[in-house]
Amino acid sequence: MIENKIGKIKNIIDKGTVEYLLNKYDALPKKDNGLRINADTLVDQDFNKKFNKKITEILMPYFQGHVNHATIYNDYHPGGIHSDGWIDKPEQIKLAYTFLIPLQSEYEKNATIVFEETSEEAVTYNQATGLGQKGVASYQQTALPDSDHFVDADTQKKWFPHLEGKLPFKIAEVLTWEVGTALYWPRINLHASAWFPSDSDRKAMVILTNE
Repeated sequence: MIENKIGKIKNIIDKGTVEYLLNKYDALPKKDNGLRINADTLVDQDFNKKFNKKITEILMPYFQGHVNHATIYNDYHPGGIHSDGWIDKPEQIKLAYTFLIPLQSEYEKNATIVFEETSEEAVTYNQATGLGQKGVASYQQTALPDSDHFVDADTQKKWFPHLEGKLPFKIAEVLTWEVGTALYWPRINLHASAWFPSDSDRKAMVILTNE
């Protein structure tokens, strides 16, 4: 079972499963949100059933809650700071973890940065940090909070050169990407992708869970 709130599960899926998911991503219809292309895993009902069953099997040794949502996506631009909380109204079952499993990671410094700050509602700071309406369009656009601490300039230059202005957050963990290894953190924690070259191949499966 998961021991830490934020961490990694090494080699949670094998190469065969990685290839299966990449091939299915190529075959499914897709939607572009301005920063990434999401596969519509709900279109193919047979795949959706197998997908959910497979995800449950993958997570069962480590987490025994419920899978709320899962998709496969292709990032082509680094994203902004957001949480994976509830949309429109609180969910009836308590929010649990986000699991991110890299399927393709060409850039050797790919990473997801998790912050200490939290929001149970799904919020995004994309507009406040120069990304506009791109990205998680269904999330609530929110102004940056007042704070007396910020990501220092060198750290922001290293991980977030794609974001404008000072970032009033504390970094809890930098989770580097490894194909087949799951990254996880509480859904309520703010997080963001580190910068990466837009011409690099970068695909992952993301899973949102409830207790």
